[in-house]
Amino acid sequence: MSIREFAAHLGVHERLVSKWEAGGDRVHPRPINQAALDTSLARSDDVVRARFAALIDQPSSGPAVPGFDVRQGGSELWSGRPAPEASYSSDAELLALVDTGAMRGDALAAISERDLIMAAAHEASEHAGRAEGTNVGATLLEQLDADVTRIANEYVHMPPVPMMVEMLRVRRRVYRLLEGHQRPSDTAHLYLLAGTLSGLLANASTDLGYFDAAGEQARAAWAYAELCEHNPLRAWTRGMQALIEYRSERPRRAVLLAQSGQRYTESATSKVRLLNIEARIWSRLGSTVDTERCIRAADEARDGESSDTLHDDVGGVFGFDQPKSHYYAGATYIHLGQAGPALDATRRAIDLYVNGPIDKRSYGAESLARVDNAAAHLINGSLDGAAAALEPVLELDEDKRIAQLEERLSVLRQRLASPEFRDAGEAHDLDERIEDFCGSTAARSVLPPDTSR
Repeated sequence: MSIREFAAHLGVHERLVSKWEAGGDRVHPRPINQAALDTSLARSDDVVRARFAALIDQPSSGPAVPGFDVRQGGSELWSGRPAPEASYSSDAELLALVDTGAMRGDALAAISERDLIMAAAHEASEHAGRAEGTNVGATLLEQLDADVTRIANEYVHMPPVPMMVEMLRVRRRVYRLLEGHQRPSDTAHLYLLAGTLSGLLANASTDLGYFDAAGEQARAAWAYAELCEHNPLRAWTRGMQALIEYRSERPRRAVLLAQSGQRYTESATSKVRLLNIEARIWSRLGSTVDTERCIRAADEARDGESSDTLHDDVGGVFGFDQPKSHYYAGATYIHLGQAGPALDATRRAIDLYVNGPIDKRSYGAESLARVDNAAAHLINGSLDGAAAALEPVLELDEDKRIAQLEERLSVLRQRLASPEFRDAGEAHDLDERIEDFCGSTAARSVLPPDTSR
């Protein structure tokens, strides 16, 4: 066997074996290496052991497992004499010998019983001390919770891109903490934070029109919800995934996701949200029966008094208040071509947003309600009503022009191009303003200019 092969056999570097060979009698391997050498010899056949005995001028008879003297640092075969008392420089050294599996027979006799027991006790104490340690304190978790609540509520009236930067900053901090050590309950708390932040990033990605990225963020949110077994986050994430599928033109998949989320609902808000999402998808599929069934179920669920820590306590993006509920209803009725109910629902949503608390006023939901209100006016043949409804939308700052607005306005342009409005100058002017609006959206404002032309 070559030096390289023997080193690999022992699990040491070949330079160490060369050093042993060159040093001769002056070499005293460390105890852990002595144990490895003795174990290797003990597992050899009779021929190898006889050759070894001849080399050190010892008889080949004796126990199969050789002993060693830790104090002298040399490996030697016992010849029937009592095992000497061993001494160790540290508990770690003794436990390392235990790890090699060499503590058997005469070798075990060389170990002090007290040393072994005390080393085991010290190891348990040290490990328990590390287990009790944590890189996460109550104050830090409270701050992270406050960050998530702030972001979720600020997002509804702030541009998406700067808010995404803040979401990413906080989530990266959570990730760094998860790489450290904390109590299991604190780890679960960090997973919940990571999940809610991933959900927020999924929502922001959809607002900017990046559905693949949104789907990836939502899957991460679901994974974290599973890790911390948090039903409100599970329910919210299923709704988010349903909306992503709906906007990606996969409505049947979206229905299944919305329905699967119901098993995790623990509050009236979460039930109402998922039922509204499902109703909206059914209306897109043209099923009036299923749409009305979900609307009735949502009305019944709204009377419930239960709440949860995500939809109700954090709120914001995770909430589903009355204005948002009416906005969803308006979009649902537009899909069904029912102008009357759509006008009622969108007017109610707009009124609640305009006259409600400023910090709860979702510019995105309000603007989308105005687009749906305009669509309802066009269904009724009212071009002036549509233009009036769109006026505040078309004046939005570029960084607030989310992708959903461009999508809905594109559908509105198709209505303006219908024979009913084709020859109307007001329709041409409105269409031109919508085209200019869609040319400068929030997503385009963060992309580098195209220099390939």
